[in-house]
This record gives sequence, structure tokens and C-alpha cells, in this order.
Amino acid sequence: QGLALLSSPTLFPGIGLTFSKIAKFYATGELLKNATVTTTRVTVAFLLALCTGTVTGILMGSSRFLEGLSKPIIFTLQTISSVIWSFFAVLWLGLTDLAVIFVVFIVGFPLIAIHVWEGVKSVDVGLEDMARCFQVPRAQIIRGITIPSVLPFLFAGIRGSLSYCWKIVVLAELMVGKGGIGYSMYFAWEQFRVAEVFAWVVVMVTLMLANEYLIIRPIELSVMRWRPKRMDDR
Repeated sequence: QGLALLSSPTLFPGIGLTFSKIAKFYATGELLKNATVTTTRVTVAFLLALCTGTVTGILMGSSRFLEGLSKPIIFTLQTISSVIWSFFAVLWLGLTDLAVIFVVFIVGFPLIAIHVWEGVKSVDVGLEDMARCFQVPRAQIIRGITIPSVLPFLFAGIRGSLSYCWKIVVLAELMVGKGGIGYSMYFAWEQFRVAEVFAWVVVMVTLMLANEYLIIRPIELSVMRWRPKRMDDR
């Protein structure tokens, strides 16, 4: 807002102008339409990344052979730029929703896999051995020791992966040009409608925060009730 007061609104639109554009998008139906398209793409891609990344991470953490086999692949996928993946997606899948989902998935998958892999490796083997000495059933060991040890790593991976997914979907939609917030943002930028660009950024950030505080955090608090709270969290 300070920059808006000191410079031209064509470069730094104020809060009032930005939110008036959001209200306009809502009135015309653009907001709901584009937000639904982008959210659907992110959701599908992220759920695929979560499922495949979790399974891959568990396998890597449970087998030295699979760890050695998978590490170079995972690190290679993580190293390749999302821009390059976007080019490949358009070449392989065309200008389709599947191309956007592929790019978002391929960026989110390695983060989940790496975090889960580290989580499985961090499980206290001595604690598991002690449980076996007392003839604790395998299912109870998994439920009481393994899963609680991996969950913090999993949620860290979920947060990192999902934030990347939201960032990358803008680039993917921009290149594919099949609607969504990313394409709308690019179209506004191309027409030098800076206020509309800012408005779509606000919409994107709002959706990301909604994911964190309305979905991820409540689930985390529910499944990790056993974890002691710090004094500043009480």
C-alpha cells in the first residue's frame, strides 16, 4: 500500500483497487471458474504425488537396494527445472489439463518421497527391538512406533510439496493456456493490467493459506494428538 501511495497505480495498485478487481471477478464468475480449475489440477496432482511419494519413500527407507536404485532417479527429477518439465509436458501431452497435472505432480513427488524416506530412516531401531523382545505384535509396533516417527516428516513433505505445487501450477497454466489462475494472470500481464495481476496473486495466496489452515493443520492436529505441545503453543 505504501508503494501504491508513492508511485503510479499502474505499477503498484492500492489495496482498494486490487480488491475491487477481485469483486469484479466474483461478479462475472471468473473467480469461481478459474479458482475451481486451478484447485482441481493442484488437488489431483498433489494427491498423486502424495500417494506415489509416500510408497516410494517407505520402500527406499526399508530396503538398501531400493534406496540405492531410487536415489539417483529422485534427485534427478528434483534437479530438472520445472520450466523444462513444462516443455516436455506440452510435447508429450499437448495443450491439455493432463499436461498441467503432470508438471505439478513431477515437481511435488520428489519432495514427498525424500521426506518419507528420511522419516523411515529416523525410526528408532532400538525401540522396535525392545518392543519385539516384549513380543509386541507387529501391527502394534507399526501403529505405535513407526507411524508416529514418520508422520512429522510426512507433514513437512506435504507442506513443502503443496507450496511448490501451487507455485508451479501458475507456470504450467501459463504455458498450456487452458484457463485457470495462472493463465488469467498471464493474460492480465500481457494486457498490462497490473491491478488484475495483483488481484489474481491475492486469490492464489488466499487458496494456499486456506489449504494450510483449513485442511492440513486440522488433519495434522488430529492425527498427531499424542505429540506434547510446547509452552508457547498452549
